[in-house]
Amino acid sequence: MEINVITSDATYSHIALVGKLDIAGVGQIENKFLGYTAAGKKNSIVDLSGVTFLGSMGLRILLSAAKSLKQEKKKLILLNPQPLVNEVLEASGIGDVVAIEHDTASAVAQAQA
Repeated sequence: MEINVITSDATYSHIALVGKLDIAGVGQIENKFLGYTAAGKKNSIVDLSGVTFLGSMGLRILLSAAKSLKQEKKKLILLNPQPLVNEVLEASGIGDVVAIEHDTASAVAQAQA
């Protein structure tokens, strides 16, 4: 599992995840991920286009970051999930808590709002 920083400024963070968000993958990136999202206390975009698998531990880390950000009146925005990952997101109901965007410009507009 890899985590790449695309943008990190005073307004928002934009990171990209690559690999499998399963138990092993989450273990590899959890501290960095939460550092860029929840601990940053600013709107965060997480590009999921490189994520090939999303398991329950992956959902947990996304929800954990979203809840922490919500307490700060900030948003977690998931961007470009692959079809199989998108199916897991929809089945889990995470869309009720987290914005899911398929367009980078829309995600950035939400993050800057």
